[in-house]
Amino acid sequence: MKLIGKFKVTSLILLAAILLQINACSEDETALTPGDSPTVPPQTSMVVDFTEFPDTNSPGPLFRLEPSDTILRGNWGWAAGHVWVWSTIIKVGMAIPVAAFVESFNHQPVQQPNGSWLWTYTLTISGINYTAKLYGTSVTNGIEWRMLLTKAGFYTDFEWFTGFSNTPATEGTWTLNKDPNDPVPFLLIEWSRNVEDNTAQVKYTNIVPNVPENGSYIHYGKTNEITYDRFFNIFGIAENRLINVEWNYKEHFGRVKDPQHFGSENWNCWDEMLFDTQCPE
Repeated sequence: MKLIGKFKVTSLILLAAILLQINACSEDETALTPGDSPTVPPQTSMVVDFTEFPDTNSPGPLFRLEPSDTILRGNWGWAAGHVWVWSTIIKVGMAIPVAAFVESFNHQPVQQPNGSWLWTYTLTISGINYTAKLYGTSVTNGIEWRMLLTKAGFYTDFEWFTGFSNTPATEGTWTLNKDPNDPVPFLLIEWSRNVEDNTAQVKYTNIVPNVPENGSYIHYGKTNEITYDRFFNIFGIAENRLINVEWNYKEHFGRVKDPQHFGSENWNCWDEMLFDTQCPE
């Protein structure tokens, strides 16, 4: 009987150990294996393709309209103008760090003595050479990122942005500084994506200290809705104004809501040719 009792105790101990091991594996199934480099978040985590919105290529869409079109295409024009403003701010303010980030996908990282991973390379932007260092460090539940840029004779290892992404690179944040001459926080980027559904969201928030627009944002979404499969939510904190924009990516028709401008909570629509039209019921 004593032998049977010992067998039962030993079996229970082994069973508990196995269950604990299974639980640990399931909790850590997305963790990096030592020696594996982390996955860099997709380029779309930092860069929204603003040209998905109908006819918002540079220069600004409103400046190319005939005088009569500003009336006939007023709904689209109101939305396009606000999208273009944010597009310009982001493209100009993020040109150098974005170029450095995109270039990282052409290079392989090297593991450092402290366990972090380093992508290092040179790139040329507008005829000027830069040296980039992108660090990826494993932390609890994900990866921390740092981008350091050097422009010979001007600045060395300027921390242009930091970030965090979960291990499968399906969500995270970026925090960008303005530039080496004014190294204050500039933009917070919050992003997420669902690879299976082919959906994504990116939100840019102004975090420049001590400016009236601190807290303003533009929020982009790619959805699998049938009628309107793209959206922008644009918030201006100084006016406490929220503008909602939705459109169909392939067909170009869409709608905009801005109570302060249009005087009601109703949607205001445009058709495939961007002309004002009655919104469907």
